[in-house]
Amino acid sequence: MADTRAYERAVRPLLGQAGAYARAVLRSRPEAEDAVQQAALKGWERLGQYDATRPFKGWFFAILRNCCLDALRHAKASRTQRLDGIDPPAPDEPEVFDWQRLADGMARLSEPHREILQLKYFGELSYDEIAESLNIPKGTVMSRLHMARKALAMLVCKEDS
Repeated sequence: MADTRAYERAVRPLLGQAGAYARAVLRSRPEAEDAVQQAALKGWERLGQYDATRPFKGWFFAILRNCCLDALRHAKASRTQRLDGIDPPAPDEPEVFDWQRLADGMARLSEPHREILQLKYFGELSYDEIAESLNIPKGTVMSRLHMARKALAMLVCKEDS
């Protein structure tokens, strides 16, 4: 991938998923948009480091993840801990799910569990792509996802007791 058009063709289909992931991590649409733009620029700048034998999506999401973590570190002192990454149903739709309960559960997860769920469900990454993004083995991705789902279920269902 040596030219601007090839890079654009590779990145463009990922922008929606990248935005959803960044918004879930940063809890702010404007900050998420900034992180995605920054990741796209950094990806272009580092294109020479991309190994074409590995998944592009995983490589790009590793850059995006680092941009999001940088933004979190930068704004940590002034940030409130809400989960705006999940939009509740529109007011005219009947609510069939307790979004606040999910948001509270996600906020109480450990960082590795929250991050892997965000990559899987907001970023829509495959196991291989998550492994590439986090630089961990695929088996670790599968076991961490399993444990993260269990932990979230326990946190969300615990409130029913």
